Amino acid sequence: MTINLNHKTLIKCFFAVLLLLGLSSSSEPKDQQKAKGFRIIHNNDGTDALANMWFNRKGNLSRKDINRYVDIVADSKVVTTYMMCTGSDFVYYRSKYERTFGDDRNGTLSCDKSTSERDAFKHYYANFLSLEKEGTDIIDASLTRAKERGMEAFITFRVNDLHFADTASKCRVSYPDFWYNNPQYYTGDPSQGMNSAQALDFTYEEVRNHKLNLIREQLEKYPQIDGYDLDFMRFIVLFKTGEGSAKAPLVTSFVKSVKHMVDSVATVRKKKILLSVRVPITVDGSLEKGLDVREWHKQGLIDFISIGAHWRGETATPIAKFKRDLFKGFSKTIPVYGSIDDGGYQPREFFSEGMYRGMASHILGQGADGLYLFNFYFENDAKVDYAKAVNESGLVCRTRSQRLLTDLGDPALLSKRNKIYCASDGVTNAYGVLQVADLPMACGNGKLSKVGIFVADQVNSQSIQSQLLFLRADKKARMEVKINGKSVNPLESSVAVKYDRIKGLQDGEEVYVFEIPKNALIKGDNEVSILSKGGIFVVKRLEVALNYGDVKQYGYF
Repeated sequence: MTINLNHKTLIKCFFAVLLLLGLSSSSEPKDQQKAKGFRIIHNNDGTDALANMWFNRKGNLSRKDINRYVDIVADSKVVTTYMMCTGSDFVYYRSKYERTFGDDRNGTLSCDKSTSERDAFKHYYANFLSLEKEGTDIIDASLTRAKERGMEAFITFRVNDLHFADTASKCRVSYPDFWYNNPQYYTGDPSQGMNSAQALDFTYEEVRNHKLNLIREQLEKYPQIDGYDLDFMRFIVLFKTGEGSAKAPLVTSFVKSVKHMVDSVATVRKKKILLSVRVPITVDGSLEKGLDVREWHKQGLIDFISIGAHWRGETATPIAKFKRDLFKGFSKTIPVYGSIDDGGYQPREFFSEGMYRGMASHILGQGADGLYLFNFYFENDAKVDYAKAVNESGLVCRTRSQRLLTDLGDPALLSKRNKIYCASDGVTNAYGVLQVADLPMACGNGKLSKVGIFVADQVNSQSIQSQLLFLRADKKARMEVKINGKSVNPLESSVAVKYDRIKGLQDGEEVYVFEIPKNALIKGDNEVSILSKGGIFVVKRLEVALNYGDVKQYGYF
């Protein structure tokens, strides 16, 4: 059969194809179209979904509910990659190797000390059974929906989760079976942090094989996945203190085995499956914990890497330093992402909108290929009642929203939003992980002390209405403060209250506020110098707020 097309018909066909291509790509997250390797990763730990927390903990969890969980994230139009946790040793599916999360084996596994904990696990398991009746589980349902919404679908595996390793709780239903039945494989080292003495020790081949069995099972069980993430930060305890560097080859062999599994499954499915990792914020610190990330990169074992802290989030992730140290001597690079948790500081507090934007701007400004959002949860169906959510001044909001998620994932929007940059305060070294921080910093009488803070914005922009410096000290102090050699002007302490910078203030602490002249800040690394004018004090926090305008238009601080 011969088909004749004239010139006008060909032009019409050409524009029709262009229209179809435009329509097909418009449903994808915008950032997938911006740059190869750019990702906004959303990590869901699973228990949040299994308890149905976003929808007020209602029972009878359904696939429709899980779809809504994913849709709330997808509707931001910026998230490229959806990760669902599998529960680590305590899995969210029927497994050959481990008991399902919350299964009390018909009431035979007790939880004597806490009825609330017992009831929580019953709720988890009832919702698991509800999904099972529909022929699915939270991993399958969420990742299927993620694919339908144009996102990459990843499993994230918590390599050594210690949430349920508290032997003092006497709650058998909360203990994974392999962990409970094999105390001979514990590290026995309580020095690293919460439950570290009961952490499974990767020195033992039996421990590594158990983890590999779970990983293999998950890779084979979920055909929709685009990638598999090894989350070493939950929790970053693999060996006794001081043994990590010497035993790093054991973990490299472990990662190599996972890579082989991933590639084998990918070959069978005739599709690319990525392998990623989440590790501490420095290359040296990673090695101290047994993670030789340079060797992994040298051997081509991982496709991308995310860095972050454990639970007490890092406010100034040193992306630039990590990349220099990781890729030194290599011609090939891989994407590097910065992880943002939901809170930080000491005492721990939930991050505000402005802090989220400051951390995201810091990470992207230092050369990261995107963001890894950890515990970025919503509540009440992602609806925010700002009349109740903001502080008394109406400037600050600490409730996560879809609008905030969109700001974080769109660099163009982010660059013109209100934000607070925070210097690292030196308290994110959970489980003995090496940290990079100038704070806390002692200031002596007549001594000039210096703190660095990175700013990614075009600070000479006419769009910025004001620039403020907040400094928290352990006591009342007299000081002279300069930024890049230029004096800043002290303001009333009431400004700190308006911007909610007194959150978590401890006895005796004081917050000082300064107006930053327009020509003082620079884009990039800034130096804040502090000269004590009497006595010794300790600087505990240092923050810079950039005000672009009305919070309803430019975002809350």
